[in-house]
Amino acid sequence: MYDTIIIGAGLSGLAAGIRLAYFGKKVCVLERHSTIGGLNSFYRLRRRDYDVGLHAVTNFAAPGTKSGPLSSLLRQLRLKWDDFALVPQKGSSIVFPDRKIRFTNDFSVMEQEVAQQFPDQIDRFRKLAKIVDEHDERNLSYEPRWARSVVDEVITDPLLSDMIYCPLMFYGSATPHDMDWNQFVVMFKSIYRQGFGRPWEGVRLIMRNIIRKFRECGGELRLRAGVSRLVHQGDRITEVILDNGETLVGKQVL
Repeated sequence: MYDTIIIGAGLSGLAAGIRLAYFGKKVCVLERHSTIGGLNSFYRLRRRDYDVGLHAVTNFAAPGTKSGPLSSLLRQLRLKWDDFALVPQKGSSIVFPDRKIRFTNDFSVMEQEVAQQFPDQIDRFRKLAKIVDEHDERNLSYEPRWARSVVDEVITDPLLSDMIYCPLMFYGSATPHDMDWNQFVVMFKSIYRQGFGRPWEGVRLIMRNIIRKFRECGGELRLRAGVSRLVHQGDRITEVILDNGETLVGKQVL
């Protein structure tokens, strides 16, 4: 009998496993594949490592930073900065047919680019950045609304608006043309304000250290253990049936 059975040994499943196991829960993570990682896996071919999925980490912060999502994540998972081995990006670009906006982890670079490419919009862009900074995306009483209703009140050039949206939509929206204002703020802060970090040794190092921590906390990982069926009692899942016919019982299943 497990306290929690987690289906899928990706980043989310293993992070949840670490948190539960650290606080004394009996946890088992099941993975149908022969390796960990899920959407952020890796493989080796002709003596070279290839990452599948993860190519950058948003909300980058310098090692030792005490505040921000990345430092909070590391604290919660009881990991060290060196366990992720992140290095800051050299630079990114938003490229449209006749305009280009560069940005780095230094927000002033993007401000300078907007001032160059859209001189009549720079004050409006700074106003939008201030509105974003002042919005508390962690407020659970927030009333959902579309972001363009906010952005279009400030940015009057539709091309600049679309360029601002482009990376945010790419990384953080499942709907076309727009996104929730709260999500817009999350993505704006994580990509433009804080920026990207690149795993210097690839995602393999990150996954290896996450697995190490999970096992140190007492978690159990089972590879080649696909789930073929979930057994319900009322509105709860109480058992999982594996591909090999084995039955596992858990108080909860994630």
